[in-house]
Amino acid sequence: MGNIIASKCRICNFENTFKYGGNRFDYQTNCPVPAINIETEEFENVNYKIEINNPKYKFYSDKELKGDNEENNTFGNFNLELNSVNNYCPKCKNFAFDFRIKFFTD
Repeated sequence: MGNIIASKCRICNFENTFKYGGNRFDYQTNCPVPAINIETEEFENVNYKIEINNPKYKFYSDKELKGDNEENNTFGNFNLELNSVNNYCPKCKNFAFDFRIKFFTD
């Protein structure tokens, strides 16, 4: 089951909403995840199934983009896991980008 996740930086107030994980009928071919495009340094929502080996992206499931989760919940999707707090913010470059589930998709 996929999610719609809202994100917001506690420092610069950068915010967006993104899809995380596929749905019941397409999860084997579609797995949208948050990522940083290392060429543009911008946040993107990309299909992990297609972009898994693309060196152009760093995924928020990678340790490089995670800060201390402070024992908060994580958001899992098969072998991918997102921290709910203290993620890397693409705008201000601090680890103050927080995620919260807005709603579940089917």
